[in-house]
Amino acid sequence: MEESSRAIGLLDSGVGGLTVAREIFKLLPKEDIIYYGDTLHLPYGPKDLNLVREYVEKIIRYLISKKNVKAVVIACNTATSAALDHVQKKFEIPIFGMIKSAAAKAVEISSRQKIAVIGTEGTVNSFAYQNAILKLNNRAELYAEACPKFVDLVEQGKFDGAAVEKTARNYLLPLIEAEVDSLILGCTHFPYLSPLLAKIMGTKVTLINPAHEMAVEVRDKLTEIDLLKKSPAEQPEHRFIVSDRSRISRRFLEHGRKFLGLEALNFKEENIFSKEYNWEESI
Repeated sequence: MEESSRAIGLLDSGVGGLTVAREIFKLLPKEDIIYYGDTLHLPYGPKDLNLVREYVEKIIRYLISKKNVKAVVIACNTATSAALDHVQKKFEIPIFGMIKSAAAKAVEISSRQKIAVIGTEGTVNSFAYQNAILKLNNRAELYAEACPKFVDLVEQGKFDGAAVEKTARNYLLPLIEAEVDSLILGCTHFPYLSPLLAKIMGTKVTLINPAHEMAVEVRDKLTEIDLLKKSPAEQPEHRFIVSDRSRISRRFLEHGRKFLGLEALNFKEENIFSKEYNWEESI
């Protein structure tokens, strides 16, 4: 198979990374996509970053050796902060992370450089976004808030409602009081909540979706290195795989299909972490 004809691989801790997949579908409509959600180990946010790095490396080995992908997108902010530098040195194919392009966008559009980041504990405590922004503007005023309950709500398909809004207001109150002017949604689960978050933050605050910035980066880089599909099939193939299908809620499937604009959203289970699942790890 010609190298450019191979699929792009995406990985995440669960279904949150489908927000990245959606943006890639829009910008690269001819490309085949293989998505792997590690629902078995969800959530990544509270876990030790060394353990997250092990999970990410194993999934990338699987995507390369079993699915023959030409590039990998780490569609997870915690996984990016834990593993991106490590896996980029380890593997020869292009590997993309979530943080750099979104940080650049925030610095570009923030009028007063009062920038907030919301994410999991792992992402916020890694200071990955904060450091990336300060490299671009060391005078930026930065605010960060861990919002771990958002991940659980999204995985359950709860994108709105009184209880969700109450949780969001509690998390966002310090950022509202700080009068930030831009807010990075530093977890791929959070764009599902973007209408609610925009309502709470108000019209003076710009929400930045790293998923879109990531898709732009992937498109530009694959164009530059001549890895975009040259002779696309009539219909691209989008495959969705998870490590534990039982942890995907029916409510998410109902609401997620509408949000993602997918008529069919079907997940195949391949638990690559199981001792019973045999696959060759050597590349």
